Formats: sequence, C-alpha cells, structure tokens
Amino acid sequence: MSRIRKIIKNPTKHKKNYFFVDACFLANKYIPLKVAPDVSERNRLRACHVWWKEIDRQLNLDVARVYIPDICIAEAFKVLAKKYYVEHWFKLPNDLRIARKKLSKDVTINTKILKSPRRKTKYHDISTSRDIIISVDRFYEAFMKHKRKVQIADLILVATVKYAMDFYDLPRSQVHIITLDNDLRLGIKNILELPNAYDPTNRNDAFEKVFCFQRKT
Repeated sequence: MSRIRKIIKNPTKHKKNYFFVDACFLANKYIPLKVAPDVSERNRLRACHVWWKEIDRQLNLDVARVYIPDICIAEAFKVLAKKYYVEHWFKLPNDLRIARKKLSKDVTINTKILKSPRRKTKYHDISTSRDIIISVDRFYEAFMKHKRKVQIADLILVATVKYAMDFYDLPRSQVHIITLDNDLRLGIKNILELPNAYDPTNRNDAFEKVFCFQRKT
C-alpha cells in the first residue's frame, strides 16, 4: 500500500503537525539567499525557506511543533560555521554571528518562559537517551539492508522519531521527517514503522505538491 505524502496546511490544536528536522534543513533557515554562491544553491535555500515559512506560520497558530535531536542542533551550528570557514558563503564574521544568534534564539528558552504556566514552546530539543541509542543499532541494520549509507546523526534522528511516536503517542500520519539527505529519505521510505520523510529541495517534495488543505467535515 502506497503512502499518502501530504501535509495538512490547516491542522487543529487537537490534531497538530509534528516536524522532526535534520541539521541541514534547520541551518538553512538562517542562511540568507543572497549569500548562496550560485543559482542552484539559491534555489535549494529558497525551497527550504518556503517550507520554514509555512512551518513557522503553523507554530504561531499553535497547531504544530518542531522536534530536534540535540545532536542535530549541534550539527546545525557546525553547518553554519562551515559556510564561513570552509565554503565561504558568509564573507564577514558578523554574517556568521547573526545566523548563529538566530538559531540560538529559536532553540533556547529563557527561565522566565520556562516558569510561565502558559508557556508555548515551539522548538523542542530531545536529548539522546539510552532508549534512542539502543534503537540506532536496529535502524543501522535496516538502512544497510536497503544499501543506504547514513551518518550517526541521521540514525539518531530516526531513532528519536520512533521514540517520540511511542513515548508521546504521536500518530504517524501527523509526524513528518524533514531532511536534505537523499539516502536517509529513501531509506525511510522502506521502513514501514517510520512516517514520511521529505526533502524540500527535491522537486517531488516541492511545497505546492506536499502541503494541502483538509476539508472540514
């Protein structure tokens, strides 16, 4: 049975969308289009920005949540640093500082908000627990069976997704993995216990093809 690859644009507070994102997709949110070195990279960035605009819209309406494994947050800072020190997308140290500051603001919660009885946390970081680490081995074997080479951060991402689905009782149809890694996305496709994975930079996962309105009954 084929998967239904759609994300609802009008979820409700009782039926939220849950987005689990990888490091590259997270980092791309904070990289301005103007620093991309060529048209191809600019188009990839633009595709990510379009997705993030919709995700942020849903977050502001309190009908979505973003979950990020702690290792992916660390990797996102590394991706931004690489854009300055290695790939030279950022020309000035201040460009990198601004991007880092925006990322830090999204993934950090101050004490005042934490103490608030009505706090709304849009971005949830998930620590890599023992249960998640144990699951990594099982998922590594599953990806190898399908000849998909993935990194440890990718395996922790999918193990975190499965852990959150089981622990928080998240319905699979409302959980969405967002990744820019081709092997990870294609590997997930073959693991039925995992939800859909999308790559915003892939034309098959273009915003207008994936996001849709659900008719009210």
